[in-house]
Amino acid sequence: MNEAMSGAVALISGGASGIGFETAKLLKQRGASVWIGDVQDSLGESVAKDIGAHFLHLDVTKPEDWSAAVDAIQGQDDKLTHLVNNAGIGVSANLEEETLEGFMRTINVNLTGVFLGCKTAAPLMAASGGGAIVNVSSIFGIVSDPLAIAYSASKGGVRSMTKAIALDLHGRNTGIRVNSVHPGFVVTPLVSNAVSGMSESDAEKYTERTVGRTPMGMAEPEEIARAIAFLLSSDSSYMTGSELVVDGGFTAG
Repeated sequence: MNEAMSGAVALISGGASGIGFETAKLLKQRGASVWIGDVQDSLGESVAKDIGAHFLHLDVTKPEDWSAAVDAIQGQDDKLTHLVNNAGIGVSANLEEETLEGFMRTINVNLTGVFLGCKTAAPLMAASGGGAIVNVSSIFGIVSDPLAIAYSASKGGVRSMTKAIALDLHGRNTGIRVNSVHPGFVVTPLVSNAVSGMSESDAEKYTERTVGRTPMGMAEPEEIARAIAFLLSSDSSYMTGSELVVDGGFTAG
């Protein structure tokens, strides 16, 4: 076992599946105490048991859920050193089709959820001697697509908010580094669910201009997990407020 994260305590939102689960599994393999937070209770409890992690019900849009999660971690592990704000949703719609309700739901999960995670976890992380936060954004926080109105708004917000939080936490000598990771197209439920909600014609066109334009094709979730683990580790000790693009060459074109 790689003990590089022995003694670390990590909380991963949206950790029951996809990138979040692969990150949880990797951190556990590296010696961390891992807490998975998710709204998928049955799945979360099952996968947490499989890898030897802890599970917490966590709706990232609810401040009380975040407070309960941090309190539970402090009660059992007495510290928190790493946070991965991974939970997110992706609903495809252009400007005409997007509703205010749908727009705000995406913002609440993808952006407000990251804000609440950082705000609630930071005090315990600072008291624990510092650590690292990784906020999962997207290449659609840098570039975009006609069907990503709300999604891009949320992920672009994560990108720039990460920089502000990084400067704030460093300026207050908390010892906490904060960076964002920007995946391209990954084999996850979020991507498949977004495509499944499109018409056959729209799905074909979307695939052509996204995955079809990615030199290396779609990523596996563990490839993004390894990038997240790097940002959490001491190997990235001189990085804060940075954005790490992991997109198989999509934004290079």
